[in-house]
Amino acid sequence: MGFTSLTFEDAARQRSLKTVVWYPAPLGSHMVEHTASPIFVPFVAAKDAPVSDARERWPLVVLSHGNGGAAINMSWLGAHLAAHGFIVVSVDHPGNTYGDTSPEGYVRGWERPQDFTALLDGLLKDAVWGPRVDTERIGAAGHSMGGYTALALAGARLNLSPIANLCTAPDTREHPGCDELRDVDYSRIDMAVARASYKDSRVRAAFAMAPGMAGTYEARDVADIDVPVTLVLAKGDELMPHAQHGLHLAKLLPDATTVVLDDAAHFTFLPECTELGFKVAAMLCRDAMPGTRAASQARTRAEAVVFFQRTLDARR
Repeated sequence: MGFTSLTFEDAARQRSLKTVVWYPAPLGSHMVEHTASPIFVPFVAAKDAPVSDARERWPLVVLSHGNGGAAINMSWLGAHLAAHGFIVVSVDHPGNTYGDTSPEGYVRGWERPQDFTALLDGLLKDAVWGPRVDTERIGAAGHSMGGYTALALAGARLNLSPIANLCTAPDTREHPGCDELRDVDYSRIDMAVARASYKDSRVRAAFAMAPGMAGTYEARDVADIDVPVTLVLAKGDELMPHAQHGLHLAKLLPDATTVVLDDAAHFTFLPECTELGFKVAAMLCRDAMPGTRAASQARTRAEAVVFFQRTLDARR
């Protein structure tokens, strides 16, 4: 597969959207290792290779990173989907990406689906990329707040009130899931704007891994979802306990496919860690059962390929 970087400007919101794109490349393209971060293992791809001409148009998956993460660190899934016939585009969400994040940037999660709506507008108008995308076969995927983002593009709404109450109350503000969120001035947040719909009708399927804010949804917040959904949940999720979060959301989405990874924790959906990663970023390298990240990711990748092949009919 190939990979490259693109930038699109969202003039209306004054946001510069820096992206990473993985895509099918011609057979024989020169594949080399690329290091996204010294704490994570490298991925293999052909930098700036041409897009394969095996098909005129390819299905597209937009892929969203978690809070404070980075587009490039979704390579473990993006490159795999590209190898199975998808163009995959991930974006560094301004205000909530590595090197550019803040408590308010975190809580303003409703900006994230709008990033992808603007990105799709730009990508589909692009002279090079637009003609290569099958506009009838677009899906969304993401991890943590990226999982929320994928669901938001499918019609989910963000309910911040329970977070504001939990993370500012004296008895509960020290909950580990409130890191950063406890420092937000919620009086500056328009809850109606936060809970509005940011559904994009071009998105035909959503694949959400350990989706953020999963425990805050009410039935009305997911009532507008009318496309296929797969939830991949981490039974050992230390930030969002499984029963109160993942399973709560799964009950609200009875038509969704729910996959529970018994050995996974919240950050299992980041790349495998290097020796340095285990030393300097232990939290990001923790799995519920040590040494199982590769297996959990292999299961997740397989589920994603089957899901998007089925829902986007990627083999036609």
